[in-house]
Amino acid sequence: MNEIERILEQYDRAMNGNAWHGDPVWKVLEGIPAEQAGRRVQSQTHSIWELVAHITFWETEVCRRLSGLPARSVEELNFSATPKTTEENWNRALAEFRQSNEEFRAALTKFDMTQLDRPLPGREKSGYTAYVEVNGAIQHNLYHAGQIAFLRKLFATH
Repeated sequence: MNEIERILEQYDRAMNGNAWHGDPVWKVLEGIPAEQAGRRVQSQTHSIWELVAHITFWETEVCRRLSGLPARSVEELNFSATPKTTEENWNRALAEFRQSNEEFRAALTKFDMTQLDRPLPGREKSGYTAYVEVNGAIQHNLYHAGQIAFLRKLFATH
């Protein structure tokens, strides 16, 4: 197994199952209704929906970087406004996240393994190698999945 295959294995575990830490991201998201996804604990906290859109943005951003595409505006898209809270819009947000998962896997599968120790194009000043950015995206997904799991439990008791 090469390094790209190892990273993909960890990604698949984190997202879909058999993760060392516990429930994978898609298990955490399973069955959340739109009303709960759009709910906030306090006005300044993020909703589950906002967190899903946020991790979709960053996963897509790393995917773009892997493919040599230019960066997008972080300020505009990092925590973008969510649409009206409907099941249709929530399902669309989840579908966009699924799509970003597929694109991330595809971009990583095509990535030249010999380039893992180099910065991605346009990211030379960041100090992060492709390896760090790819694993960072996976870690980022898990970090926010933990927040989502916490919010689910909180909303289930209130």
